[in-house]
Amino acid sequence: MSTPSFKHPTVWQAGNGLHKSKWMCRACNDNNWRDFRSARRHEDGVSHQQNTAYLLSTESVQTAGPLPSTTSHAPLEVRGALAEVLRDMHSPYPAAFPPPPLPEANMSMELDYDAVAPALENFPTPVDPVAGLAASLQEWLESGPDTAPSEESSDDEDHAANLINLREDSELLLGIRRRRTTRANREAEADSNWYPWTDKITCVLDILRHLPRSIFSDDQMRIILWGMEVLGVNGLPSVDVMKDIDVLLQSYCGVDTIRYQGAFGHIYYVNDLGKIIAQEIANPRIGKHLRYYPEDSGQSLEQCWQAQHWLRDMDPTLATPMIRVGNQDFYVFEPTKLRDGSVVVPERWFTRKYRGQDVFFAKAWRTRSMVDEQGPKGYVVLEHDTVDVSMAELLLSMPHLAQTYVSDNVPDPRYIIGVEKANGSGISPWTLTNPVLGNRYREVAKGHRVVSFMMWLYCDDTSGNVSKKWNKHNSFLFTPAGLPRSMAQQETNIHFLSTSNIAPPLEMLDGIVSQLETYQTKGIWAWDADAKEMVLVIPVVLAMLGDNPMQSEIACHIGLKGKFFCRNCWVKGSDAADREKPPNTAGGNASDAGAESDVSAHSQQSTAKKPRQKHKETLQELVDRAQRFLGVSQPRHKGETIHELRTMFEDAIATGGKTRYGTAKTRTGLKDNFLEFFMERVFSFRSKQQGSASEKATAVKTFIERSIPKEPFSPVWKIKGLDPHQDTPVEILHVILLGFIKYLWRDVISRLKPEQKALLITRLNSFNTAGLGFSPLAGQTLVQYAGSLTGRDFRVISQAAPFVLYDLVPIECFETWLALSAMVPLIWQPAINNLEDHLHQLEQAIEYFLSCTARWTPRWFNKPKFHLLLHLLAHIRRFGPAILFATEGFESFNAVVRDHSVHSNRLAPSRDIGRGMARCNRIRHLLSGGFFKPDSSSSDDSDNTAQQLRPLPFSDNHDDWRIAGPYALAICKPGITRRNVIADYLGFAAPVDDITPGTAGAVRSSNQDKRWLMTQAGHHLPDIYPDAARQKYNLCDSVTAANGDICLLQSFILVSSLAEQPCLPIIGRIVEVLQSTSSISAQRGDADSVLLEEFVPAGPALRYRLPSLRRQGWRLVNAKTILCQVNVQHNCFAHRCDDKGSRTVYQEREATSHTRPSIQHFIPDDLILNTAQMRDAIHVQRFRLQADPLDQPRAILEGATRELEAQKAKSNSEKEIPTARKRKQPDSRSALAPRTHPLSSASTSSLLYPPS
Repeated sequence: MSTPSFKHPTVWQAGNGLHKSKWMCRACNDNNWRDFRSARRHEDGVSHQQNTAYLLSTESVQTAGPLPSTTSHAPLEVRGALAEVLRDMHSPYPAAFPPPPLPEANMSMELDYDAVAPALENFPTPVDPVAGLAASLQEWLESGPDTAPSEESSDDEDHAANLINLREDSELLLGIRRRRTTRANREAEADSNWYPWTDKITCVLDILRHLPRSIFSDDQMRIILWGMEVLGVNGLPSVDVMKDIDVLLQSYCGVDTIRYQGAFGHIYYVNDLGKIIAQEIANPRIGKHLRYYPEDSGQSLEQCWQAQHWLRDMDPTLATPMIRVGNQDFYVFEPTKLRDGSVVVPERWFTRKYRGQDVFFAKAWRTRSMVDEQGPKGYVVLEHDTVDVSMAELLLSMPHLAQTYVSDNVPDPRYIIGVEKANGSGISPWTLTNPVLGNRYREVAKGHRVVSFMMWLYCDDTSGNVSKKWNKHNSFLFTPAGLPRSMAQQETNIHFLSTSNIAPPLEMLDGIVSQLETYQTKGIWAWDADAKEMVLVIPVVLAMLGDNPMQSEIACHIGLKGKFFCRNCWVKGSDAADREKPPNTAGGNASDAGAESDVSAHSQQSTAKKPRQKHKETLQELVDRAQRFLGVSQPRHKGETIHELRTMFEDAIATGGKTRYGTAKTRTGLKDNFLEFFMERVFSFRSKQQGSASEKATAVKTFIERSIPKEPFSPVWKIKGLDPHQDTPVEILHVILLGFIKYLWRDVISRLKPEQKALLITRLNSFNTAGLGFSPLAGQTLVQYAGSLTGRDFRVISQAAPFVLYDLVPIECFETWLALSAMVPLIWQPAINNLEDHLHQLEQAIEYFLSCTARWTPRWFNKPKFHLLLHLLAHIRRFGPAILFATEGFESFNAVVRDHSVHSNRLAPSRDIGRGMARCNRIRHLLSGGFFKPDSSSSDDSDNTAQQLRPLPFSDNHDDWRIAGPYALAICKPGITRRNVIADYLGFAAPVDDITPGTAGAVRSSNQDKRWLMTQAGHHLPDIYPDAARQKYNLCDSVTAANGDICLLQSFILVSSLAEQPCLPIIGRIVEVLQSTSSISAQRGDADSVLLEEFVPAGPALRYRLPSLRRQGWRLVNAKTILCQVNVQHNCFAHRCDDKGSRTVYQEREATSHTRPSIQHFIPDDLILNTAQMRDAIHVQRFRLQADPLDQPRAILEGATRELEAQKAKSNSEKEIPTARKRKQPDSRSALAPRTHPLSSASTSSLLYPPS
């Protein structure tokens, strides 16, 4: 192909292949291939002409060849500078820009900068050749005349490096735009301070591209690069170069995305679980907080490692198998000699606190040594005889004992005869280990420590679209269970595993379980950032979290609409033949208890069949069903379910009865969706066969052997140590907040008349939110959009309901709300001081709430979530406080998954989202100072995807493990005086534990240097301090409580009592905050004391059944003893407060002339302590008033009778309505139709208020 006519043909590179008949400009180096016409137009550009002139001049220097090797490298620099001087002396300005004429002397001139700005932008800055020459000569002189070239670099390399430096300086001086850096140049210019990034620009751009909630598309990234370039940032890499660097960094320290083809034929991707866990342990911000051993904390319960499951019920083969004492490793299931000479076999390790330190203990089995006339023979392990052994009692581990047993005249520890499970039960074979080798992890670990990594595994569905169009993605996430609660629920510590919009959850779980089994067998090698050594990690699933339909699917349960609707027990609902239609929403006491289904898309099946008319329940049937619903049933267990599923499968393939298989599912309440897929294939194949029964059976048998797996059951049964029935704890977000609080609130709103709704809105707007942790309420939103509220809204409603509904609903309904508001703080209490007392109190609260609900109407028990509440007590005992297994953090993380879906091309969502999340993991790990072992050969795929798990890096050499450079780490350090946005974004901000109680707020100039008698404290308590009159005080606006609350003046607070005997905290209203000007506290910015108006509980307030408050006097307390703020409300019911007040309406943060109604309080000093407060419940609940228990059978009978009477009254009223008139009226079952109680607000006004 002949070269077309170019002005400078040497600067054009001809293309081939895909770029045939195109050319790329070597002068501009913009990686842009142009056709001939575009290239000619490009030649006319000013920037191209400048770059071409420079390229030709530098190439002319290179053609002169290197100087002799005997000379110093300095003359080359001088030569380059001289060449620059000669070129600029010849033509100080390019031809396109003639030198401007000099202005005449004394000539005044006004310059229109806007008019000449375009020309000035392209106007070059003249070179100062003398300065360049002087710099080169000075460097040459300083280096000395005898400097010789390095042996590692040739003259050509030095010459090229000098030309590069000269070119960079010249471009900077000439104002020529820097060209985008290629990957090769950037690697050559790598700065170790920004390692593993090449420089600051690459680091910042890589962080911006991979922040979890700030995903950028390629086009958006180009806009960012353009903006940075306009601002004068040089050396910007292109998007393609950033992608190349991204792949390289992923190979260094990234997480692989593994491809799987599931059992159903769907392709999906799972991020490498082992590498994520290895990064967590190698992360200094995380590793030091991880917990690997359970703790025996007595009756105190705050973390999951203190609960029963991890401490006692966990499969001992999955718990951390060893501890290190000195130079010995003591493993479970190995004979261990104690200092008293006895030999025990540790079963599990745990810790106990002793003087603030963790001390290791072992739950161990005693042994009996078997001896005959020939001497010791071996040991019998007594599993029925256990003992707690402290670390200090351990003497010899099995390897050391094996070396000394002969001299000690004891049996060989490598010979275990058997196990005695019960006293006198006989000896069973020992199967836990090979006695000769001991615990298998001893050989696998090769002298390294072995730890177990517990995790909460979560699954849920979310939409991959921002719009309302549903694009279902099933996602698996996890968070380390060994982290403290305050850290485990942070978004930065939630890790993504897999998502797919085509593969169902159980098919995806199969890939995750395969990884889990591999790593439980081989272990995960990780560098312990805290101990600075390699450790072997065993991953363990502590529990499966999710909403109720997802948990039912995971547990192979039929769902909440089944006859056996509970996944935890065998409670029975109503039979299909006896189940009534959803209750009508209008008239009488018939609530909407069954109008809304609890079942989501996980288990809901569409049907076009018209619902059959079913008979109405009699009084006895309604009572019996309610009693079953509220009773305790036999729990389900893993082994029992596996047996039932296997029986169902074998029976179905033997008899070929699809109907029989469906009946079995109804009878057992089990539905394995993994098994369903294969059973449908079997039934479909059988229906197409022809011939005799024996021929069909033979064909089906052959089909099953060829096409159906030998174990066609859910992979959840392969998760070692997990019982899906007992290890899917009650999820309080969906059961309580989005469960019956939502049901009750929607029922209340649907019953109110317009004028009652207006009053409710006014009360909500006027509700005092001090101490509750949220802003003033938007009453209009909470009422108008009652069907579209979030969990946060229902938190608010549960704490405000007693003070806004007291005269708007029937007494039975209000009693239910009071019981609910009293129960919620106990459930959300994050720390439990006495487990048995707390569970007893919570059990009473739950029973009282359910009894009140039954007394109102048993029809609420059509909602299975009311029954699930009964299992919460067992789950708190098993896993810890309920807030530990709440899923708000996971639900929030769905937005991150959605962002990755939105910023992809939707062609491979599972792969693309998995890759994006893996890069977010890498950014977090590097900026946390996490250790990694660089190995670019570990990824042979350009996109860091793999077909199988890759080996994890291993090295005992500390020098092989690298961290990011100091400059890279510094940009994300939490700010001291200024907020670091990226640090906050990644969760690197300072922890809440840094709160200093007693910190004083601002001091106004008018409140400085006050004498004691000039303060309110001096007025009310003049003689409390002997020398107070000689000191001066500053009066502060606020003070910080122990929980971090900023307590303003007039706030109600709780103060810890300094009495030796345990007593209730002090309730007080802050009147004055004092700071002595001469005290050390003033120098630290702390307050010294706080003047309180003290209040004491004065019995229950009428109607609210909450403690009323009475003034006690004045008290001066230490500022550091303030515990928290507390919420106090006015007794509006007793004084009949109305909405005749008014409040200015603000619009766009401006006061307007409009007003809105507000509640005006009569006798405002009549106050009530709001013990429904969820924050700081551990302190507030000490003032809780226990309600008198209800007789539950009587409450059920009363509610059932009222329900049937309401139904009968409604039926009679409908018969009296003429048919024609009946057609014109809206359907009474409509959710929008107003409802009325038999006891309406008007008819019960005499019951609501005491007689005047």
